[in-house]
Amino acid sequence: MSREKILKRRYVERENEKVYYIAIYAIFKMIHRSVIKKRSIGIMLLSSVLAFSIMSTSRSFQPPINIISTAGMVIYWPRVHVTVNANRVIGINNLSLGFMLDWEWKIWRDRTVLKQLARDANFRLIRLFSHRIEPCIHWDEATRTGTFDWTNVDSIVREIFGIDAEPLICIGFCDSKGIIIPPGMAINATTGLPYPESFAAYCAEWVKHFKQIQLPVKYYEVFNEPFFYFYKNWVYNETKLGYFLDLFNKCYDEMHKINPEILIGNDASLYRKFLDYWKTHGGKLDFFSFHKYDCDNLNMGDEIPLKRAERRYFATDSIFYGIKDARQLWGANLPAIASECNWAATLANGTDPRIQKEVGAAWLALVLRTAVLEGVQYIIYYCFSSSKSWEATKPSGGFGFGMINHDDNQPWYPYYVQKLIGTSLYPNDLLVESTSSSNDIKVLSWIHESELNLLLICKINETRVVTFQGLTGQLDFFRIDGNVSYLTPQVQIGRIDANEPFILYGYSVVLLKTTIM
Repeated sequence: MSREKILKRRYVERENEKVYYIAIYAIFKMIHRSVIKKRSIGIMLLSSVLAFSIMSTSRSFQPPINIISTAGMVIYWPRVHVTVNANRVIGINNLSLGFMLDWEWKIWRDRTVLKQLARDANFRLIRLFSHRIEPCIHWDEATRTGTFDWTNVDSIVREIFGIDAEPLICIGFCDSKGIIIPPGMAINATTGLPYPESFAAYCAEWVKHFKQIQLPVKYYEVFNEPFFYFYKNWVYNETKLGYFLDLFNKCYDEMHKINPEILIGNDASLYRKFLDYWKTHGGKLDFFSFHKYDCDNLNMGDEIPLKRAERRYFATDSIFYGIKDARQLWGANLPAIASECNWAATLANGTDPRIQKEVGAAWLALVLRTAVLEGVQYIIYYCFSSSKSWEATKPSGGFGFGMINHDDNQPWYPYYVQKLIGTSLYPNDLLVESTSSSNDIKVLSWIHESELNLLLICKINETRVVTFQGLTGQLDFFRIDGNVSYLTPQVQIGRIDANEPFILYGYSVVLLKTTIM
């Protein structure tokens, strides 16, 4: 649809909305004057129905149906006042976006349309598991050398650089089932881990290879989720953490010998037990990383994950350090990377269907907003794509963890949230002051080049009316909410005057833009 048609449609929508509110306002006044008669009630209700009808034919969303309560009182929507002060800078953005390529890495590598979607959203960091693209055909424990075929590694890494992103490679894998290491590598019976010298030599081969073929791979993690090893079933084992520290430090040293410019981290680094021990026992670390999943199971309601979106790993609690406190403890402003992030990690009965719904979009926007304010460098979404049809047999009704359905290469709402932010907010953009009168609506405002941007996030599944202060003229808006089904998601685009109320219909993510001089 052309921009001219969009603007005309929005004008009609606004005029119809005014008709609706005039009718409701008239009813409200007459009730309070106690002059309503049966005939008047009939006329007014008919006017309301006509107003509803006009609006429903001109726009995809519907007004709430319970405008008049059974007691005869008007139910009106709460107002939220949002203020923007573009002259007051509160910080500088550090955040860029990324995603995980897990088992679906070949699908992404081989499909031009998927790579273009990634480029279009300006994703900058892509995480890979070493065991998915394992180059080691066989490891000789006696000589601490291996036979390698780097074909898969080189192909995917080159494609990543080809979309102006870079890889983060996680070498070594641990989960509740155990650890995965290269074929032929031995496990120390005492520690339950590979021998530090052997695994460090293997990690060093990765760095050596990229140096030889002149690919500037900068980011590495040593072992995925090692807390399954030293914190299994939430039982802390300090002896095992000591074993892991010895292995990690050896890998760190050998990898840096080959390329001192690389950065090495671990996704357990914000666990309080981990970081306290690491600090006091000489653990090495170039960046903090963490895995953020905020919904524990399918039965958990929306409220807890939405609260955790803004708190877990951002504010210190009994288990995790917040990023600011971790930096203070470490005594250095280390980069922070959420190397996995999604609404939930539950999988036994299928994935959580809320991942792709409006509430999942609102949750993700809250995470990204908080990450900006806390100075996080990257949020890596797990994962890029998944198959809706493969999940169809699962009882949960979910569509997988992905932000893209690779059955048809079509995005879900989490992709659109990240595209809105990833193509509007860049590193070093100035963050400016913005406030909301209600905790139901969270805001973030910044300046990119000549544009003032305002992000609105409705974290409650109820309607709110937003009024603006500090904004003037025309505002272009890009809206994600339930007025367009999550099954066929799209971003709603329009324009409003800054002095007009703006209605948020439940869980919503809205980006507003205006040009500044």
